[in-house]
Amino acid sequence: MKSKLMSTLVISMLTTSALTSVPVFAHGGKESDHDSATHEASALTSDSSPTEVMAQIRALEGRLAMTISEKKLSEVHDIAFAIRDLAATLPAKASDEKKARVEGSSKNIAAIASALDASGDARDQARTEANQKKLNSLVKLLEGQVIEKK
Repeated sequence: MKSKLMSTLVISMLTTSALTSVPVFAHGGKESDHDSATHEASALTSDSSPTEVMAQIRALEGRLAMTISEKKLSEVHDIAFAIRDLAATLPAKASDEKKARVEGSSKNIAAIASALDASGDARDQARTEANQKKLNSLVKLLEGQVIEKK
């Protein structure tokens, strides 16, 4: 079941990416012709489960790691902000007793997404890798807050 869900999400992401790959204007109005992860993030509907949202965040987290390892730092902001946007949907899906913690984690992810953007724009590989590790830790924390343990 889990592998089927992941396969469906990957296919959905690839389809969405192919259909929504348009020039994106970022940072000072410069055109970026790479596909926008933001479009992928918007592919989930408001009734997506926390598990589905986290699966997409994890997929983007892997894509971010690949982008950074390939030293494509100019592409970091799209992926980081897509993760930020997905994380921002989770407080509304959290139970009342977890809402404040999930909201705090989401805000921390937003802050580190901005830090990733800045380090990527500065072409600072070491700082971008350090920010990626921070993001990974925050995503793991967020996942523990929103995914019910069985």
